[in-house]
Amino acid sequence: MFAVINNSLSRMRRNADSTFGPQPLRIGILGFGHLGQFLCTHFERERTKPTRDFDLIFIWNRSKTIFTKYGKELDQSLIVSTVQEGLQRLPDLVVEVAHPDVIRTYGEQILDVCDLFIGSPTALAYAPLEARLRKKSIETGQAIYIASGAFWGADDIVKMSERDLVRSLTITMKKHPDSFKLNEPLRSKLLHERAKIGDKHEEIIIYSGPVRELCRLAPNNVNTMAVGAIVADHLGFDGVQGCLVADSSLTDRHIVEIELSGPETTIGDKKKPTFHLKTVRTNPAEIGFITGTATLLSFVSSIKRAKGHITGLDDPAAAKARAEEAERKKAAEAAAEAEAKKKEQARSVKPILPYSSMFIFSSTNPIRRFFPAPFSL
Repeated sequence: MFAVINNSLSRMRRNADSTFGPQPLRIGILGFGHLGQFLCTHFERERTKPTRDFDLIFIWNRSKTIFTKYGKELDQSLIVSTVQEGLQRLPDLVVEVAHPDVIRTYGEQILDVCDLFIGSPTALAYAPLEARLRKKSIETGQAIYIASGAFWGADDIVKMSERDLVRSLTITMKKHPDSFKLNEPLRSKLLHERAKIGDKHEEIIIYSGPVRELCRLAPNNVNTMAVGAIVADHLGFDGVQGCLVADSSLTDRHIVEIELSGPETTIGDKKKPTFHLKTVRTNPAEIGFITGTATLLSFVSSIKRAKGHITGLDDPAAAKARAEEAERKKAAEAAAEAEAKKKEQARSVKPILPYSSMFIFSSTNPIRRFFPAPFSL
């Protein structure tokens, strides 16, 4: 899997062994929207520091007209006409904050030159692209980063997922209707529902279902959901559920709700509570803005935390070894539990359960089938 930046991060090319000591990381940015502008401003401020971690060496945007709004405020020498021109400046890391299409078009080219930071992880909902990027990263030795963004608790879900303890994961995102950029048919659905309710402040459920399809219909709005599908990798884009809600009362914030359930745990003979977690994140944001304020800062922190780390794109062999080790531990725990139950049964006589109350386990009917299925709101 692609590791989330706050969990397991990829190798950064650093010149720590050079004669002149550690050198700043050379960064290129693809995309000059709200987030791209924020990052550019931040990295340009780094230049004034006596020692700095980063050097911004180029900026690219699909439309060049946006740069005309900035005169002396923006160093014009940073602007490049093509991605290839930017790559010729030999960056150490390219940060994409434009659109999933940019990853589809240029992702492999970037990995031929340097490491890649994906700010639009909805691109990975297209499985063939994920496979190509994974293959290219292994071939070139370049790393792929994905920021956790507005996804709270990514590290913990990765840990649970590694032990196959996540049974369902639902991510609900609520924003003002003007903060959505939707493809059809969701765009028409939102316009129709808004016309029906008029000036009333009512929630409109735009979509509820698997995240993979939603990534295609709202690629700019559901990067947080894509992160969830990546960290809960055994559920993936088809198993993780997404719910997109428009609420005209949310004039100054975005709301992200993450709801997760784990396996049942037997306590005594009757109680079987299911592990359950729900977090609600309120992210300050103006109407019309896709990215909330806290997410902007999260991106900067993710890039800073990446510096000097070694692993990022999970090596398939290492991932397989970890999975096999987890299976061995699970089997050992199950055997120990079965032995303990056998001893307990020997000490006490219990009524035989009727057949209808028993589970039949086999290779075609695994235990996990009896756990709650993914749900939607």
